[in-house]
Order: sequence, then C-alpha cells, then structure tokens
Amino acid sequence: MLRVCLGCGEPTEGTRCGPCAYDHERVTERPTREQRGYDKRWRRLSERARKLQPFCEDCGATENLTTDHSPEAWRRRARGLAVRLQDVAVVCGPCNNRRGRARPSPDDSEPRGVTPGQRPRPPAGESKCATVISDSETMIPGGER
Repeated sequence: MLRVCLGCGEPTEGTRCGPCAYDHERVTERPTREQRGYDKRWRRLSERARKLQPFCEDCGATENLTTDHSPEAWRRRARGLAVRLQDVAVVCGPCNNRRGRARPSPDDSEPRGVTPGQRPRPPAGESKCATVISDSETMIPGGER
C-alpha cells in the first residue's frame, strides 16, 4: 500500500521516497554545530572579531559579516589549543564562500580554496582588503584608521 512521503508528499512505499530519505539521512547524520567546531568559545571569538573589525577584509562590505577560520585555526583546534583572533578573518558571506574550505582534507592534501564548485579568490592586488598594521590597528580601505 502506498503512503504519502513525509518530505515531498508524493506517493511512496515507505515513509519517505528515495531522494527525501537520502536528504533526511544527511541532515540527521550531520554532526552538530558544536561537533563541527562552532561551540560557545567560537561564537564569542567570532563576535569579538566582528566587533573589532566591522567590515570584510576582502571587499570592504559591512553587511552579512562572518568569521572565517584559517588553516592554522583548524590545526590548533585539532591539537586541543584555543583558536586565537590572529587565526581568523572577518569577511562577508560571499567572500567567505569564494575563499573555499580552510578545514584540511582528511589527508591534508587539498590546499585552501579548492572547494568543488567555488570560484578562486581574486588576486591580492585586485581586492579592497584592509591592511593590518599591528594586532591593535587595522587600516580601513580608503586610509582611515
């Protein structure tokens, strides 16, 4: 007897059709935010970084800001060390997506930015990146501090 798929409403033999069952398994088997490295300490660090630098360091945008892990941040986390401000970058969502993955691949063979389907980062000379003068000062695009 056919039933209605819980995901899409189409007739199916089980509780979910094939595609919906696959999607459901992917979502339910995915590690939690905390298990993936986005715990309370990360949220505090991310908020602090975005408060100290309220603009994207790649394009200068001030909306949709995120905090991007560097490869060093993931190495420190794997060794049980705290991720520091110097291990992250404040970038907008689109620039963060363009940067690609920072988390090392399981065999550490893929360098940053080789996430399938992502465009490569623009060359440094073409971006409107902020220039970090020291840990306490940041040069905002346009020359103000």
